Amino acid sequence: MSAASSTLRGGASFRARVRLLAATAAVGALAALTAVSGSSLPATAATPTPTPAPSASASGSALTATLTADDGGVVTAGKDLGVSVTVSNPTDTAYTSGSVSLWIDPSPQEGRKALATWLASTDKPADAVAVGQAQLNSLEPGSSTVVRMTVPAASLPFATRTSSAVFGMGATARAGQAQADPRGSVVWYPGGSATQSSINVALPIVTPSGSDGLIAADDLTTYTAPNGILTRELDGLVGHTTVTVGIDPMIIASIRVLGNAAPASAVDWLTRLSELPNDTFSLGYADADAVGQIQAGLPAPLAPTSLAYAIDPKNFTPAPTPVGEPSTASPAPTPHSTASPTPSPTATPGPVVPDLTTLLAWDYTLTGITWPGDKTVRRADLAPLAAAGLTTTIVSGNNTNASDLATTPSAPVGGGNDRILQSDQTLSDALAQAVSAPSDIAWNSAMTKVNAQLELISQESGDARRLLVALDRSWPSSGTQLERTLNALFSSPWSAPASFSSVAQAPASAGLDLVDAPEAADRIANIRALVQDEGSLGQFATVLDDPTRLTGRTRSELLTLLAVSWQNPRADWPAAVTASRKATVDTLHSIHILPTENVNLVSAQGSIPFTVSNELPDDAATIVLTASPSNSRLEVDQSTTKRILKDSRATVLIPVKAKVGNGQVVLSLQLYSPTGVPIGDPTSVTVDVHADWEGIGALIFGILLVLLFGFGIVRNILRRRSKGAEDTETEPAKAEGSDG
Repeated sequence: MSAASSTLRGGASFRARVRLLAATAAVGALAALTAVSGSSLPATAATPTPTPAPSASASGSALTATLTADDGGVVTAGKDLGVSVTVSNPTDTAYTSGSVSLWIDPSPQEGRKALATWLASTDKPADAVAVGQAQLNSLEPGSSTVVRMTVPAASLPFATRTSSAVFGMGATARAGQAQADPRGSVVWYPGGSATQSSINVALPIVTPSGSDGLIAADDLTTYTAPNGILTRELDGLVGHTTVTVGIDPMIIASIRVLGNAAPASAVDWLTRLSELPNDTFSLGYADADAVGQIQAGLPAPLAPTSLAYAIDPKNFTPAPTPVGEPSTASPAPTPHSTASPTPSPTATPGPVVPDLTTLLAWDYTLTGITWPGDKTVRRADLAPLAAAGLTTTIVSGNNTNASDLATTPSAPVGGGNDRILQSDQTLSDALAQAVSAPSDIAWNSAMTKVNAQLELISQESGDARRLLVALDRSWPSSGTQLERTLNALFSSPWSAPASFSSVAQAPASAGLDLVDAPEAADRIANIRALVQDEGSLGQFATVLDDPTRLTGRTRSELLTLLAVSWQNPRADWPAAVTASRKATVDTLHSIHILPTENVNLVSAQGSIPFTVSNELPDDAATIVLTASPSNSRLEVDQSTTKRILKDSRATVLIPVKAKVGNGQVVLSLQLYSPTGVPIGDPTSVTVDVHADWEGIGALIFGILLVLLFGFGIVRNILRRRSKGAEDTETEPAKAEGSDG
């Protein structure tokens, strides 16, 4: 017998030995810490480790602890039970030493509800069997330690039982005056056949939530790298062809829209996805929340309208190799002619860019499925979904009354003509925890829950269950244990893999029904606001040469903001909504009239210049500028249309006519799109009209001209007269001189 197991005894024999060896118990416990023999694990170890989420409440706030069995909590005949007790010190006080004792409830759990009640209890059963004790080493403030304990197979109180069962297990961790009492379970499997539940696992192929409408090339490179989240998803599916895969079409479109510029790893990943033998179906674009849209008042879930805004034509010469597109019939070959054709010049074709249908096309094996977030569906949502072609709805178990039923129901939900499949809530939560487990201890803790549930379901009366287990949208960000988890699930004695169709075709369980669970009012209000913003941007887009460049981007970005993964308890979704709404306001005001100082108009007619700015970084805009005078001193002949290049300014002239009278006129200015949609905010400018000055100035100028010319004429006349008089006086003098 090993030294490690010398401190671990079961039943009355153990208690007798404890009484006999009371004087030397501390020495024996200390020896057990360092001894290792055979295949037994060390009795204790004080290796700091990240603490998994507590599985049981602690009786003392100064210590917390969790209890986890090895091998997914399953113990087989003749095998020792390995246990990890993780003890944490959340206080500012160090504990120099303590102890951990382990016990097992010898009474098997009689059902899933009974196990849940037992795990939530804090009272130790009177007939609990002590199966081990170990020393707890020093525990610094804010630190954790794992105490390892091994219970010999012969010491297990259920070792002679011939049928499988689930047993409760507990521990007591003491340090100073502090105490924690974690609880867990262990599944006994002595071998033999068992009733197996047929299980289909639904796996979402999604990426972390964002708001950009498409996945950037750099992110695609990261996600499809050897350890990227998308790569891990496909790696985990190897050998598990019955797992049903829901694919976010945004991932496919994000790779295809890049053409030949797509990262090589992303193209390879897309090829692997197309070669999956699994059943697949399409999630909404960006995995957008379908029922949230219905509850916000939309008649049907939204879909993308255009992704042309993201296409660079130069990336499609030569044309990329199509991957995963549905096969289409090839055109019939043209009969060969024996006549020699006359050569004719052919134009070199330009790049053929894909349209929206091509970007989203995929050869799905299942259609008409929608998968809303957990506990978000109302019965009233199903008819609009069905009208939109989504005739099968996957709901979470907590969206039904499954927990109120005496036994576990199969996946199909009755109570109407709608086709509803509910995922088993407890199994789904535990499996998701296992897939995302950061350590072996955390994985074993989660798989213990899975195996305990499966074993208890197998004991229930009636036909074997057909269950749907759904992984949530949040797991890929940290999930590294998918393959290991699926291997463990489908090698369990109490489960067997099943196709989606076989689970969906199971008879509906009596009494199982949908329980309305509308989404939170603030979330619905945010969805409505985002949809309203999209409508405003759609009107604004009429200033563009190609409105779909803006409307397509707006729709795809809206859908990413509606992703189901945003529903997880996260504070950043309201922040993302706020950022989106601010961006909408900025876009709606990106085309505007620059401030203009007061204008002096001194002519009867003319044109007043105004500067209009187009701050859109990628698109030219065509605007119509209108002006309305506040009084009759000024008349505006017509509006002016102007095309303004992207990220630039242009001068727009408004032709005006001045009428009788001088004074101030306020011109109210407004931009419109060519279709008459108001653009930006109205503004105004004051015009000082001095139209009479033109006539007065002309009169004065005419008078001056008349005076100038008159003065010249009079001067000439006077000059001629003066010269004539001089000539007259000169002639007699000449005559007198000649006479003399």
